[in-house]
Amino acid sequence: MITINKILLPTKILEKTLNTFRDYGNNYLEAFSLWVGEEKGNTFAIKNVWFPKQENTMISYYISDIDVHYINVRLNKKKYTILAQLHTHPGDAFHSCIDNHFSILTLPGSFSIVVPDFGDIIINKDLNNLEVYRLLEREWKLKSVEEVGHLFKLIK
Repeated sequence: MITINKILLPTKILEKTLNTFRDYGNNYLEAFSLWVGEEKGNTFAIKNVWFPKQENTMISYYISDIDVHYINVRLNKKKYTILAQLHTHPGDAFHSCIDNHFSILTLPGSFSIVVPDFGDIIINKDLNNLEVYRLLEREWKLKSVEEVGHLFKLIK
């Protein structure tokens, strides 16, 4: 995962992610999802978005240990890897202390993406409205707009 330098993101997966986040947001709830797919060389192809069973409030979400186990079983069956975990915030996007310390992703090179305004945003050609973090040296490091633009390629 650490060597990934190109991520293929189908627009339909991005749209499904944001539409579902907006549905939660319409009820003033944060939401969580996973982008899963296949790694080939230095490229990761996102194949699907998963919305695991979750408990949601206006300022948090919770995935139980057993549901994390089910995610891993499903990954194994599909032969998929998780590239990124995504979640919404009610206002500005940022990585909170809880985001930093209670991530379900621990693989170096993984991504954590925070979506502002409960997902009620517009995406045109890039992910500039999102805060994208990458797990490097045991820390979630914020990626610049330029880095995100080079990494993520929106495809049909």
